Amino acid sequence: MIRVFKGKTLKIYQLNSGKFSLDGGAMFGIVPKVIWEKLIQPDERNRIPMATHPLLVETEKGYILIESGLGIGWDEKFKDIYAVEEEDPFKGAPVGREEISLIIQTHLHFDHAGELVLNGEYRYKCPVVVQQFEWMDALFPHERSRASYPQERVLPIEKFVRLVSGTQEVWENIFVYRTGGHTRGHQVVFIKDSDKLFVFMGDVIPTRHHAPLPYVMGYDLYPEEMLFVRKSLYPYLMKEKAIIFTPHDREGFAGYLKLDEKGKFFLEEVEPEDVINGS
Repeated sequence: MIRVFKGKTLKIYQLNSGKFSLDGGAMFGIVPKVIWEKLIQPDERNRIPMATHPLLVETEKGYILIESGLGIGWDEKFKDIYAVEEEDPFKGAPVGREEISLIIQTHLHFDHAGELVLNGEYRYKCPVVVQQFEWMDALFPHERSRASYPQERVLPIEKFVRLVSGTQEVWENIFVYRTGGHTRGHQVVFIKDSDKLFVFMGDVIPTRHHAPLPYVMGYDLYPEEMLFVRKSLYPYLMKEKAIIFTPHDREGFAGYLKLDEKGKFFLEEVEPEDVINGS
């Protein structure tokens, strides 16, 4: 099922690029299990169900892919560790890979960028926008990050990488903003329409349940920076009534950032204008 969100000048298709699971404790950091397990039930190996949801943006000048997702072609050991269910993100989509004009990656961890490569070959023909810091760290991972950057999924894209630094307009009305926090070069994507602002948050808000400020992942390499960027971005997102997309909810999700009566941030779901049940 592909969810469709419409602006006046563009359409956004929320795709499905594979399901997987990660350790719940690592996903919720310092939040105690007695709290987070009420939000998402873990399995017998303490893993919580997740997924990857790239955005396909249809603009007047071409199709932009924001993230590519988990992808296919993983070995059986990998599938067992992460409870992987492979999916083709273009199943039911209005176009195929060959019609994508630009790809924007928030970062290059396997669950966000694994779809770019299959059997050692880059699967697209277009540039891939990545922050300079992210590309450096993907090429030269350290002991904490090495498992997240499998080199067989990183190196084949080298000739297609388009490096940016900081905040930049990478396509008409589509901007990237380096947040850091999760990785040094993590970026979020702002999509401006004439009457709406759409924001793909990447791992700044990985699921709807991670909106509260202290719900910072153990996977974040720079947790204090992550907290700072949330506190910086949240007022702007609320002021602009931004429609926020999360990458890892099991089912596709988008919502408005709001405060409850106790001053705690949460995401209020926004329903899509259309749904495509493609085959």
